[in-house]
Amino acid sequence: MRDDTIVAVATPLGVGAIGIVRLSGRDAVRIASRLFRARSGKRVEEFRSFRMYLGEVCDPKTGRPFDEALCVVMRAPKSYTREDVVEFHLHGGPLLVRKVLDLCLEEGARLARPGEFTERAFLNGRIDLLQAEAVVTLVRARSEKVLELSLRHLSGAFGEKVRRWKECLVLVGAYLVASCDFPDVPLDDVVGFVRQNLRSLSEEIRRELVQSSRLKPLEEGTLVVIVGKPNVGKSSLLNLLVGRDRAIVTPFPGTTRDAIEELVLLEGFPFRFVDTAGIRESEDPVERIGVERARAYLKRADFVIAVFDRSQPLEAEDWELARSVRGRPHLVVLNKSDLPPRLSREELERLYPGETILEVSALTGEGKEALLQVLVEYVQHSVGPEEDLALLTARQREELTGILESLEEALRALEGETSLDVVGILVDEALLGMKRLTGEAVDEEVLQALFSQFCIGK
Repeated sequence: MRDDTIVAVATPLGVGAIGIVRLSGRDAVRIASRLFRARSGKRVEEFRSFRMYLGEVCDPKTGRPFDEALCVVMRAPKSYTREDVVEFHLHGGPLLVRKVLDLCLEEGARLARPGEFTERAFLNGRIDLLQAEAVVTLVRARSEKVLELSLRHLSGAFGEKVRRWKECLVLVGAYLVASCDFPDVPLDDVVGFVRQNLRSLSEEIRRELVQSSRLKPLEEGTLVVIVGKPNVGKSSLLNLLVGRDRAIVTPFPGTTRDAIEELVLLEGFPFRFVDTAGIRESEDPVERIGVERARAYLKRADFVIAVFDRSQPLEAEDWELARSVRGRPHLVVLNKSDLPPRLSREELERLYPGETILEVSALTGEGKEALLQVLVEYVQHSVGPEEDLALLTARQREELTGILESLEEALRALEGETSLDVVGILVDEALLGMKRLTGEAVDEEVLQALFSQFCIGK
């Protein structure tokens, strides 16, 4: 338990329906009793835990009320931080919220650092480091799938798996120690037991890392880049996909000079649609910059929509576009299906032999649902079965990679008939990595870096 009491605004800045000021620490109830006067006549010290009380927030110097509010006390150890926690639920005016915050500071509280409430929950043993990191991913979730996986980690499911791995390593280490202390134990039995457990553990951790890599489309959003010559309808297609006029549309080629990105959720999956400048040779220095940015986005794209104008014949730039798109996930779209055709599917199939060509009208919306279905199916296939998904942070992936390297090196040492003492050292390294993973053996710098990612008040 920390000696000081922290305070922060727990709701976003700006005007809103409510504004919450949160206190945590040994003086939280005392400070709240100075500021809050319940309609029931009860003192804050007498409040039942986890029950809202209606009253007025008052200036302790003058006794003058300045807002009608709710106050709730959450007593240790059954609070988020395992300390006494008090929240004021105020009307959401920034001036009111700031005044209550200032009064709490005047009464002896300290302004909380980013993530300090969750940090105290970790330091006081309410959650482990894996659960603390799940809070970050929960708050930042960009899709329903990531939200679900974050909640699973917050419940401690991944922590239980890591603890099982750690118990396995402790048992392996005990066998290695026993082989040194009791030389009459058959060496082949010890080596066989150690080899079997290290192999099984290595395979499980490797599978966890592979499954985690499949989550990139859910965490960051699938980058879908719309490319094509000028005036083929890329901006109109972007507007159709996002459901609003996001990009400027004119009949003049070269209107789009820069990349325009928009985030859209489709069936719970986040997509980052990007409209790019038309790819062509140009003397205009501004347009050339736009074309270079389009090519840069094309290199980074997870999925490419190559757009062609049905009302215009093929040109040399179309062949160059086909070469740049080939070899990466893409869909060929024949736009302006509402206009008389001058480009046939057969001609386009020479550029993209054997591929699906989807006819769309960005003007009328024809073909939109089929296009969206292709994108959703692509991500579903990329992600794979949801029950196997593993949501790992960058720190967790790094730690698991290091643990896996130690385990594989220990297995190589066993095969090379190296001394079991060396194998024991490598097993100990892997065990230390497990402890860093859960936060049992982590230094202050790592904690500061982790909790600094939180907003103030969380």
